[in-house]
Amino acid sequence: MGKVLLITGAGGGLGSKVAMGCCGSFGEILLLGRTRPSLESVKKSMGAGVAAHVIVADVSRPDEIRDALSPFPRIDGLVNAAGVLGPVKRFGDESWGEWAEAVGVNLIGNAAACHYALPRLSAAKRGKIVNFAGGGAASPRVFHSAYASSKAAIVRFTEILAAEHPELDANAIAPGAHNTGIWKTETHDKPPGEWADAGRFCGTVSFLLSEKSDGISGKFIHIYDRWEDFRPDISGSEMYTLRRIEPKR
Repeated sequence: MGKVLLITGAGGGLGSKVAMGCCGSFGEILLLGRTRPSLESVKKSMGAGVAAHVIVADVSRPDEIRDALSPFPRIDGLVNAAGVLGPVKRFGDESWGEWAEAVGVNLIGNAAACHYALPRLSAAKRGKIVNFAGGGAASPRVFHSAYASSKAAIVRFTEILAAEHPELDANAIAPGAHNTGIWKTETHDKPPGEWADAGRFCGTVSFLLSEKSDGISGKFIHIYDRWEDFRPDISGSEMYTLRRIEPKR
């Protein structure tokens, strides 16, 4: 039996990129998302030679994740690509529901996916988790408090997950800005002059899902970092982490 990869947000821009180009070492792909038509479209694009399963579930509803995964006893890798931009407003000008909903998807939803996949990942030879950070995770991003706060929290959550579960590798990546649907609701930040390299993005995800990254865990990695040169001993370093910078005393 081949290795099994679970992708949340598989019908979205980054999730579909992972499904169609970043998971060559997996024999079975679980495509999880909220809308069946987009998931079916991704499955069709993957080709007939790939064993893909469409799973309709909302990550912000943990019971749906639990029930959706129950038929699958094995998971070797998890890529959490589910995410929303949320309100693009000064904090306090949005409705509380808008703010909480974004955190519910970006943080609670992705943590729920990790929670219900964890027993299966821990049972794997070396389970892999790739979470997505985003703009504002490492520095303030005005008018994006829900998005940035949830993404910073995902990085710290990933560090703790890695420390508590040494039997697997958990990392968070900064994927760069891609021309995906999330930009349709962006009303403050201008699109970059150049979009992130999709090949570099896919290379980063593929590396972190592969045996080449065994022992590399708890890191916050930008796709343009020299991750090709990473070795397991980097896991004991504070490089590529969120830390307080203190002055010399």
